[in-house]
Amino acid sequence: MKAAVFTRPGQILIQEAPVPSPAPNHALVRVAGCGVCGTDVHIHHGELTEGIVPPVVLGHEIAGVVEAVGREVENVRVGERVAIDPLIACGRCDHCRAGMPNLCDRPTIVGYAMNGGFAQYLCVPASHLYGLSPSLPAKAGILVETLACVLHGYDRLGFRAGCSAMVLGAGTVGLLWNQLLGHSPCTVLVQSEPVAFRRRLAAELGADVVIDPLSEDLPARVREVDPEGIDYIVDASGDPAAISQAIRLVKRHGTFMIFGVCPRDATVSINPHDLYQAEVRIIASKMPPLTLGRAARLIEAGRIDSERIVTTTLDLPSLPEAIRLFEEARDRHVKMMIDPWR
Repeated sequence: MKAAVFTRPGQILIQEAPVPSPAPNHALVRVAGCGVCGTDVHIHHGELTEGIVPPVVLGHEIAGVVEAVGREVENVRVGERVAIDPLIACGRCDHCRAGMPNLCDRPTIVGYAMNGGFAQYLCVPASHLYGLSPSLPAKAGILVETLACVLHGYDRLGFRAGCSAMVLGAGTVGLLWNQLLGHSPCTVLVQSEPVAFRRRLAAELGADVVIDPLSEDLPARVREVDPEGIDYIVDASGDPAAISQAIRLVKRHGTFMIFGVCPRDATVSINPHDLYQAEVRIIASKMPPLTLGRAARLIEAGRIDSERIVTTTLDLPSLPEAIRLFEEARDRHVKMMIDPWR
């Protein structure tokens, strides 16, 4: 089989490798598509090293078809379309035992320490496979894992009907937040995004107000929507400057969620007295704790417009180019999918 192997920062090699054989509790999955994530970009550049064990096949946003199963597997069958939960928790630490595998002390992540989806086949524990409709296209299936992350954030947000919301950023994650909040009984959905192409997508997918934070006065535009501010603000940009500005726009008794991944050494300036006076709640959300099944059902129900969000499909040798485009062509691409059989 063909595989794109991350060997060291800055180097991904397309190699021939044997098709793996599933262990008794594993399944062999024929990859139909794998999404290119910002995490893959950070790993490629050497900016993320924790839990990465090269040489390894990257890619954790995976949709595929079960090709074979180990002798102990009962939950999936050969020929079934599946999405993969890439987080394999240890099951023994306090967080796992408390039902929070996303905060596991010793996780193994597919596409980090185990071979991931930028290959024609991979083996994973069958317990981490979630069945998909036979008619669901790969470009919808690759969004299940990311939507599961967003869905966990939505659960933590505790959104109340009849409130206003704002999303910072309109990349893949920001547009998925757009879709979830847009299907909620929201009084107004505001989205901030510096790239015109992505602002248009945000408006087409459901944002009532779209703002260019580089050329417009974001606080002034928000005050036009509601002089008292926004009830729920979600950062999907990972931009510390955007967070510092927007956290001041939360309405009294409102909520600010840190969802985008900021650089490890980033800091944000806040005024504790203002937060105290307004009783503002600041929360965060990390990875999906067993929410992939619900995410799959939402996508199958047509609540997510995968055709608009997954803008590009490339072949396996084009993975380094996809990483370059991820950073340099935000005006043309949102989610890119690698089809290893193309």
